[in-house]
Amino acid sequence: MNVKAWFHSPMFRLNIVMMSSLAFLVYGFRPPAGVIEVLQLPVAGLQVYFIIAVLLQVGARGFIAPLSNLQRGLIGSLIAYIIIVSVTSPIPSAHSLVVSWVLHALFFVALLAFFQNVGTDKSESIWPVLGFTAGIHVCAFLVAWIVWPENIARMSIPAFGNVRHLGYLLAPVAAVMALQFVTGRDRAPIWLLCFSLAAFYLIYTGSRGGIAALLAGLTITAVYLAWRGQAVHRARIAALIVATAFLIIISEVLPSLPWPPLVSRWIFDIGQDELEIIQGRGAIWALAASAIKQSPAFGYGPILLSEVPTYEISKAYYQPHNIGLQLLLHWGMVGSVILAATACSFAANILNALHRQPGQVLLPLAGLATVCIHALVDGGLFYPFSTLLAVTFFALLSSAENQNRPAVAG
Repeated sequence: MNVKAWFHSPMFRLNIVMMSSLAFLVYGFRPPAGVIEVLQLPVAGLQVYFIIAVLLQVGARGFIAPLSNLQRGLIGSLIAYIIIVSVTSPIPSAHSLVVSWVLHALFFVALLAFFQNVGTDKSESIWPVLGFTAGIHVCAFLVAWIVWPENIARMSIPAFGNVRHLGYLLAPVAAVMALQFVTGRDRAPIWLLCFSLAAFYLIYTGSRGGIAALLAGLTITAVYLAWRGQAVHRARIAALIVATAFLIIISEVLPSLPWPPLVSRWIFDIGQDELEIIQGRGAIWALAASAIKQSPAFGYGPILLSEVPTYEISKAYYQPHNIGLQLLLHWGMVGSVILAATACSFAANILNALHRQPGQVLLPLAGLATVCIHALVDGGLFYPFSTLLAVTFFALLSSAENQNRPAVAG
């Protein structure tokens, strides 16, 4: 392979965005220095780089060419709404965090233009890059645990504020790697290794939300595979089950972390731990619902939940741990309707792709399903990197049906 040509290839530009969470490792193994460090850099900077690169490649006309007039109007209205609600919000965090949400919208448009020009069938390199990114995070965590165990706690890991936040990345990656392993032909050991690393972290840290989302995402994709009659390697499915069982055993016999692994957490902490989670989620959801009632139409903008006027919980929670409440809190009923209408405007593209391009939609379907299910009980669509993944998966699904159309240059 020509290394210089690869560095200048369009897929390289997208792949360095996919690896953006790794840049957090330069901050070291310590608690994040404020919410901006957690929520903004370096994802935002690399999104800007990708958006500009696509604009220079395809021009202004090519940038919006994949969109219908309705989609252009809806996305334009959504961006304008995000900016207006955020800058007029009485809560300070909305003024700084608005940048991330505008960039997510522009990044989605850039992805559509990008995939129309290079084709979603050329996007295969995204998957090993995601597997590599997840593997580096897990290895960095294990090295830190061995070398600096006193620095590893729930609020002290590289790139993410909470040890289980890394599951927002690892759960969809594990789903994608599992499907690559059981349906693909090449690189089977690599896919199995990446799955094992991601699944091990989820199991070892007791990330029940991540495991539940992973299983649900795989179930949805299995139903799709059965509907399409797509072949799978049955021996590899058995190997995947054996590997998972081995990972569960290993997680139980390794030295204990400051929190229990998955099985121990389910068996030994089921009573008090479940009660605390139910009571904690209930309190957060009730608080979010109370805040939403104060501004139901337009929301507060992309604020931190801990900054709402009615906040009464001793621990600071940044988000409501539920995507429905999060959207209503941030954007109100008006913004949520605009966002839903924007998503629905791509329904025909996605349905056609599901019917006609099963090979192209399988992996992004698994990833998007896993992220969205996780977001029902956690903050997977609050933090930028996991939101970036969801946006990328959605763009891949939306573009798959149009991959054979001619590119439009500016």
